[in-house]
Amino acid sequence: MSTEKVSTEKVSTENPQLRALVVDDEPPAIKQMQWLLNEEPLVRTVHTAANVAQARHVLDTERIDVVLLDIHMPGHSGLDLARDLTRDREAETVPESSPQIIFVTADAQPAVEAFELRVRDYLLKPVRAQRLHEALRRVAESSAAQPAAEPQMIRVSVLQGDSTLLLPISSIRWAQAQGDYARLHTEEGSYLLRASLADLEEQWGDYGFVRIHRSHVANLNYTQRVLHRQGRMSLRVCDVELPVSRRLMPHVRERLEEHRLRSAPRNPAKGPA
Repeated sequence: MSTEKVSTEKVSTENPQLRALVVDDEPPAIKQMQWLLNEEPLVRTVHTAANVAQARHVLDTERIDVVLLDIHMPGHSGLDLARDLTRDREAETVPESSPQIIFVTADAQPAVEAFELRVRDYLLKPVRAQRLHEALRRVAESSAAQPAAEPQMIRVSVLQGDSTLLLPISSIRWAQAQGDYARLHTEEGSYLLRASLADLEEQWGDYGFVRIHRSHVANLNYTQRVLHRQGRMSLRVCDVELPVSRRLMPHVRERLEEHRLRSAPRNPAKGPA
């Protein structure tokens, strides 16, 4: 779970925050794009990949809004990845809110084919900050008009022994800090993920996760009861009672209210006559 930038601003249609993936086989080019994107107010998080195979893994395991894609790379090219994403979109195997593509390349020749693939923009290296901002603005405006992806489709890759498991974040009930890792608790068991709890709330806040303590993040979708005892607050998440720190109590109350309103049906069913 590679995140190069963390922001605490709330996402909105007026100030959207995009999750970006930079795909380039040249480390200096990746570093330059990271620097530009970290200075870009429209960008929330930055993931990187050195080839198409790595990019596909990120796209399978992370929610990505925009792919900044080099064209000429060893093995599969950026055009190959763009064709695959376009084919998936046209076959309706992915939602219309699938990642938009911005080509970032030193070669102007493939521009015609790129736009036939309905990419959002085509930037020539070296990329200027203002030109990048304009391309990202169009991505943000288009993304704001599209429905959000279903949370159940979002998965995170965790280690289980000598293998990698793709874990749906909708199955995670709560997480606890464990050194440089977060231990994710599900019905089936627990798994270690190299990430901070601050990262989890920032990246998964839209899916019901909230920081309740310096050691815990809870998934409000699994919260069964809010307990108050002698000025203290705790959440019962399935069969576990998790304390809420005094400092975070106002934040947790606000998130609980937001979650209650979001979860409430628009047309509540009437009781029996």
